[in-house]
Amino acid sequence: MGTSGTSGTSGTSESFAGRVLRHVLVAAACAVSAVAVLYGVLSVKLAAVDLSAEVSCTAGGCPRGLGWLVLWALAAGAGAALLWRAAVKGRRPYRSAGGRAAAAVIALAALVPGWLGFSWLRGPYMDLFGYQAPEGPAAGRPLGSWEDRGTGSVIRVRTDGVTDYDGGGRRGWGLGAPADGRAVCAMSPQTPDHTGILAYADPAPGGGACGSRLVAVDLTTGEQRWTADVANPAGKVSAGGSLAVTATADAVLAHDLRGGTERWRSPLPEGTDATEVLAGPDRVLVLARSAASGSALLALDGRTGALAWQAPLPAGIDAPRLVSAAPAAVVAAGRLLAFDDAGRPRGAGTADAPYVPAGDVRRWLVLGDVFVAPVPEREKREVLAAYSLRDGRLLWRRVLGDDWSVRTLGTGRTGRIAVVSRGPYTHLWHLDPATGRPAGEPTVLRDLPLGESIALYGRTFVNLDPGGTLPPIFDVDPVIGW
Repeated sequence: MGTSGTSGTSGTSESFAGRVLRHVLVAAACAVSAVAVLYGVLSVKLAAVDLSAEVSCTAGGCPRGLGWLVLWALAAGAGAALLWRAAVKGRRPYRSAGGRAAAAVIALAALVPGWLGFSWLRGPYMDLFGYQAPEGPAAGRPLGSWEDRGTGSVIRVRTDGVTDYDGGGRRGWGLGAPADGRAVCAMSPQTPDHTGILAYADPAPGGGACGSRLVAVDLTTGEQRWTADVANPAGKVSAGGSLAVTATADAVLAHDLRGGTERWRSPLPEGTDATEVLAGPDRVLVLARSAASGSALLALDGRTGALAWQAPLPAGIDAPRLVSAAPAAVVAAGRLLAFDDAGRPRGAGTADAPYVPAGDVRRWLVLGDVFVAPVPEREKREVLAAYSLRDGRLLWRRVLGDDWSVRTLGTGRTGRIAVVSRGPYTHLWHLDPATGRPAGEPTVLRDLPLGESIALYGRTFVNLDPGGTLPPIFDVDPVIGW
């Protein structure tokens, strides 16, 4: 009988290897259960909070990674159920205090790789990091912005003054409206030698002529380098090379960029008006319009102002717009036209030139001899296209998504093209200028106070909508949490 009792006890006891295996199964079950709960909560969060209210998943509004996250949550739940079943099958409940503590620690530790997996599935996100308070309805109308590459600051120009924001988004120097009541009415697109040119309107009742006074501003310090009064201005101003150029009713006038002295004055052809000017290192381009002969592109020598060549432009619904001074390029009649140094059209004829709508020039970007612009394809979708300004040929096209459009273009800190696209979500892309290939997945921009008109410099956004209801400037930063 003693022998029989001993045999019964050994038959019901659990071997050391069996206990170790059960410990491992319980720990694995706890870890997988923790991941299943995490992914379940995150799936609900993505579906309930991040899912766009205006569209469905079938219309492209499904948050990125949600489908795979739900599948992994279900798989983890099923795996946890199987592990728990194997761990407790035919055994007493798991009662070891030390074992329970170890299983809890393992479950918490499993959340780390689980969270990393979620971050990988979701992809990069950015949200608001810092911003300047809205200026209110009394603020002047925004005209545009500059970036001072030397200091990393961003300068925002309004009709009633100029404000500098340093690399951290804090207010730096400011330049208010002059005491004589003049208002800023135009600004140079370029800022060579850290110098921006402002055009002021004559303070006449009802608004005077734009460009009656030019002011050169040092973007690093905010100091006015020089001022010059201009008779009969046409309200067009540009800066390039060593020149500040403006148009008058009958001439193109160039000042020295540093000192403000008049360098030359070039008369316009009789009966023509200058609609736009663009200064380059050695050349000044002028868009001239005549009631008799239509629009033409004039190229002036940057040293003397002498007419180098003249080329007629095709007529179209939209007015021609200048793209680049060096190489010379213009968009006219919906076509990108490039010219050589003698004023001869490059590449194919006008009818075969690439289609580029005039549209919003703030969505254009020139990088050296590469021109990047959004081009409509089909009824709603836009594609981003890059063209060579040397010969006008297409370099690459990048589809950002069905029914998506381009909001703005900028240059990233690494030299890539920064693109903000709009669709069910707002995305930030970084594209290789040579090929148009994206550097990884686009970043989702979440809950940002973006206006219709914006400029982008690195991670800094500048709102250019009138009304003063939006932050004039704000920064974004990667999302670490959910």
